Amino acid sequence: MQVGKSPYRMNLGDLEVYSVQPKRPQIQRILTSERPITPLNIRLEADRSPSFTSTISDATVIRWQTPPSPSRSPEQHSSLETLRPREFEHLSASNEATFPRGPFSVRFDEDQIRSDEAQGSRKERRMFDELDLDSNPPTPTDDTPYIRFAIDQLTRDDDIRAIQRPGSLGSSDSYPVERIVPDEGLGYYVSPEREREALALARKHRSSPREGLFKFNPTRPLSPTSDAPDVRLTPRPFLYKKASESEIFIPVDPPVNTPRYPDLTFIPMILRPASMIALSILCLLMIAALMFCAIYSTYHNGLMDWYGGIYGGRYFLFSFLPQIFAACIFIYVQCVMSAMTRIMPYTLMAMDDVGKRTNTLFMGLFPQTMLWPRLHGPMSIDVANLFFWLSIFTIPLQSCLFTVFQVDGVWRWTTVQGIAWTLAAVYILVLIATVISALFFFRRVTGLMWDPRSLADIIALLPRSNCLRDYPGTDIMRSKADIRHKLALRSDRLGYWRTPIRTQGIFYCVGEEGASTRRYTLEAGKLSEKKRGMELNGDHTSDMEIAAEAHNTNTRFRYIPWFLRDEFVVLWCVAGFFLLLALFVVSFLPSTAIRNGFQPLVSVVDTAGGWSPANFLYSFIPSILGMLLYLFFQPLDIAFRKLQPWASLGHSSGVTAEESLLLDYTAALPISCTLTALGARHYRIAVLSLLSFLFILIPILAGGIFFPLTTPDLEVRMIPNLPAYYIILMLLILYLFGLVLIVPKRYPMHLPHDVSCLAEIFSFVYNSGILEDASFSAPKSKADLGTRLMAVKARGEVNKYAFGVLRGRDGKECLGIERLGRRGGEEVLIFVGNGRKRIGFL
Repeated sequence: MQVGKSPYRMNLGDLEVYSVQPKRPQIQRILTSERPITPLNIRLEADRSPSFTSTISDATVIRWQTPPSPSRSPEQHSSLETLRPREFEHLSASNEATFPRGPFSVRFDEDQIRSDEAQGSRKERRMFDELDLDSNPPTPTDDTPYIRFAIDQLTRDDDIRAIQRPGSLGSSDSYPVERIVPDEGLGYYVSPEREREALALARKHRSSPREGLFKFNPTRPLSPTSDAPDVRLTPRPFLYKKASESEIFIPVDPPVNTPRYPDLTFIPMILRPASMIALSILCLLMIAALMFCAIYSTYHNGLMDWYGGIYGGRYFLFSFLPQIFAACIFIYVQCVMSAMTRIMPYTLMAMDDVGKRTNTLFMGLFPQTMLWPRLHGPMSIDVANLFFWLSIFTIPLQSCLFTVFQVDGVWRWTTVQGIAWTLAAVYILVLIATVISALFFFRRVTGLMWDPRSLADIIALLPRSNCLRDYPGTDIMRSKADIRHKLALRSDRLGYWRTPIRTQGIFYCVGEEGASTRRYTLEAGKLSEKKRGMELNGDHTSDMEIAAEAHNTNTRFRYIPWFLRDEFVVLWCVAGFFLLLALFVVSFLPSTAIRNGFQPLVSVVDTAGGWSPANFLYSFIPSILGMLLYLFFQPLDIAFRKLQPWASLGHSSGVTAEESLLLDYTAALPISCTLTALGARHYRIAVLSLLSFLFILIPILAGGIFFPLTTPDLEVRMIPNLPAYYIILMLLILYLFGLVLIVPKRYPMHLPHDVSCLAEIFSFVYNSGILEDASFSAPKSKADLGTRLMAVKARGEVNKYAFGVLRGRDGKECLGIERLGRRGGEEVLIFVGNGRKRIGFL
């Protein structure tokens, strides 16, 4: 490319100074010489540019030729006797008058240079700030390092030209253009940090050469009569390469409401305003009903008369119906908390606050248990979760809300004042949590195009990501703590991005601000990612050791949730069997038959507020025990839902995406999960999810199962409602059946580590070839993604996927998910059954 407007060439002995006038000079440079200046049209080719020139800040190009000719005059010989570029490095404009100049001297505007450098321009190699052409150096110094450096720069250009000649053995690709030459302490090179900043700026200004970073720095005039033009330099090709590799991800906000760039404001249906308003209305109705019952019973000596015994309709109305209403709200709250847990990491990753994004990769994606509150999000959401968690006490408290007391010889149902107002307070807190959650997600940028319910939805966030180079080795790590240590101080962001190269457009993915893009190359007519040496940061484990660990059966089947390990599964089954056996013996043994009731052992007399110790003890305690059984079973159900896609991927012949990557059991509602699992022929998941939902009947029925009655012998005994009691026994038998159901076929569910957060899931796909598949290339909707994954091939086949040892995109072996049948691919090693291995071909 022809650069500059008016090229000139001056021969100062064997020193050649090329000068080209820039269109927008910042400093005027005038060269004074007694020798004539002859114009010459020249091209500054990239591979012939001087190595001392800066690619970023303004500089003067100085080129040395071959050794001096015999015809050189003594004056010229003495003028080039010494090259001391750092001699005048700290020379300022203030002492230029005392600067010793020979017949031909060059002066620099040091203030302007420092000003340009302060604006972001950095040098790849530090050039000479000053060249003294005097015959005598001011101080005696050893010139050997400088001469060696100059000779190396001269010979490098010759080497490049020799390699680029037709028929040469080498090529420009194999020649180490960016050869590292030690500067012998001369200070020609800048620090790596400043170099990275400079390269980013170089890439930014690449499209505007007139104001770019690859121009010379004009010096001050040597004399007022000189009128030599300034110089602009075309950058070297390898510098373009460096700038290209230093591209950064820049977050952008695309135009609103455009089909090409959907808004990243998706919120699950259950968290949208209509749903949250419905939950608020339910809470308000419950609060109003509780307040009405408490106030009305105070002024009317109760609510209504008692009759019909413990098998009548009024007993069902006051002893079971309140728990049923409470259970409806409780399950609603659980679904809301599950949806919040599922999308909270993505929501935080879409925020501009870096501090709020630092822990998002390790936040849980799936609801674990409500035995204790889960506080891992923003303060407002933590408060909401704490208030939602209090709803686990609503069913047990509802079971002892009403009791019977005698008024003028008539038994009447009344409201226990303390319980009623406590429940009202709890529902007010749940209402506040609902309002907080609704306001938090109202018009919130969640960073999501659709609901990330399955593995495929998560993988679709990665194909353009620039943050996967830190993941090598995480696939064989043991725990989340190890992965967290490996990926410390990350703040990944989810949203739209662009790079300084405008032609790449805007794209959507999980990325890291300031990190370089993934690079692609054309190999064998196919666009593929360049192979990077993705090494373990701070880990000196060799590739052979990592590969050996990946091939280790113990590593592949190392992890399963602690409550699904063999010893604990056996413990649950044995303990459940003996407890259920004891309950049956006590219930049906003639001497202790439950149908005869038992003595309350505490007072059954009601206080003025309707409080009865016997009523509270034999209503609240059975209900809270039933609630614990319900909550204990849920982690088992969630664990099987979460691990089922991975167990399917471990099949020796692979499975379709519909049977693995597209499964959304963890996000499905109770009944819909059962129906989906039946359709996929995952019968254990269907049964466990159905049982997990049905077991909410245990705390409902247990709270109203006992009631104090006076026997014909005028003895007060706690008499059970036998139909409710028999239903509970049947539910407990199903509970034991559910525990036994988790025993078989758990081995395929073992993984190297857990998959409960984004970082753990990313560790199994970061190096997989599926990130380059068209199926995951910028899908516009969930339906589009599913259609691509289930597309039928020309031969009527559907793509299959597997989890095993594969050769990743960086050429190294790792554990992860891969698509079978990939053209030109290698084999994938799939572990099946008790450590036996079978090869599935890619």
